[in-house]
Amino acid sequence: MLKKINHFLATGFYSGHLPYAPGTWGSLLMVVLVFAFPILNNIHLISALSLGGVAVANFEERQTGIKDDSKIVIDEMAGQLLAYYTLPLTTPVLIGAFVLFRIFDITKPWLIDKVQTLPSGWGVMLDDILAGLTTLIILKIILFLI
Repeated sequence: MLKKINHFLATGFYSGHLPYAPGTWGSLLMVVLVFAFPILNNIHLISALSLGGVAVANFEERQTGIKDDSKIVIDEMAGQLLAYYTLPLTTPVLIGAFVLFRIFDITKPWLIDKVQTLPSGWGVMLDDILAGLTTLIILKIILFLI
């Protein structure tokens, strides 16, 4: 039962099993969830999802034997949620954060690429956390300037 629950969480309620770009599906799931339930956009949930994601990803890797399996999307969900922290959840912000986050998550510039070499769940989660943080900082600057 624990294996099934962990897999359900690791794959973002099975969104990681959708064809083509599972990370994008996991990110999109979080966009929909935070739009439907704005209360999710809080530091406690972001922290719990991020730290819990390390344990979930560790367990999933041990079960499958696959390092950073593309079906694991809890990392994209945590990073996407972090990208919205303290921002107004307007349609332009939701879309802008989604696009920016996916760009940083896919291209993995500089430090984002480096941290994914960390062992197990830390490597799985931290690149997406940094992508989410980078997205948040850029959007904060843009919103400050306009």
